[in-house]
Amino acid sequence: MSEQKKQVAKKPSVLGIMAAKFNLAPDVFLNTIKATVMAPGKSGKLPSNEEIAAFLVVANKYNLDPFTNEIYAFPNKKGGIIPIVGIDGFATIMNRQKGFNGYEIAYDEEEITMEGAKSCPKWAEVKIYHKDRDHATIVREYLDEVYVPARGNFAGPWQTHTKRMLRHKVLIQAIRMAFGITGIFDPDEGERILDAQVVEAGKPEVAIPQAKGEAPSDSSPEPQQEPPKEENGYKAMLEKFAMAKKVLGEDKYYDILGNNGYEKSNQIRKMVDGNKILEEMRKEVEVQAGAKPK
Repeated sequence: MSEQKKQVAKKPSVLGIMAAKFNLAPDVFLNTIKATVMAPGKSGKLPSNEEIAAFLVVANKYNLDPFTNEIYAFPNKKGGIIPIVGIDGFATIMNRQKGFNGYEIAYDEEEITMEGAKSCPKWAEVKIYHKDRDHATIVREYLDEVYVPARGNFAGPWQTHTKRMLRHKVLIQAIRMAFGITGIFDPDEGERILDAQVVEAGKPEVAIPQAKGEAPSDSSPEPQQEPPKEENGYKAMLEKFAMAKKVLGEDKYYDILGNNGYEKSNQIRKMVDGNKILEEMRKEVEVQAGAKPK
């Protein structure tokens, strides 16, 4: 009897798995992610293919859609990635849990006012119920501990929508505790990491380790005469948003962003979406000036 060779099935790559979810060829999917989802970091550094692969591992793990802003990421200064998940992404994770049985949210009757913010309950508490547990998961967050001050004297969502942001923060923390969610950050945490530009050793959810013998990406950057067009375009778009905020005023600016599903302009991954919102802001400026929108 001839010996039959065992055929070992080749495991699909994470790129192939994610591309298949959207019925795209792997190379098309990769180029689309580069152009629309993973923007340059504050240093202007574009993500490498390895960093994109690390991002896709996280997106695949939690089954989040990068094209609807459930998850996005920035490359950090030292070659890793910072995967960011907003409230919509965390809510998606929560609702997919088999044992999830609803939640309740409660607020302190006493309100306080942080500098530059609106009056808000002193704390908020979320109680998540489980079908397979006797006790609920209860998490309380205090406003004075999670509040994010205005950056550069410009009001942000914590100043204009203080109660909403406290609700988002406590719900995200409760979801983490209830279902053991690790390796992803909310937008506020991502901003702090980018500002500090510090990567702590030993935390793979922040920095993707280098292979043995491989030099860190910062030490061997690819030769580049000028930034890619995508980077220049993205930076120009953010500059237009900064100008729009000055002209419109913070309240109207953040109202328009919020109506389009964003808290900050740097959460917008697709330039086509950003330009659409900028056009809406331009029309609002004309309305405020008494001109007929074009």
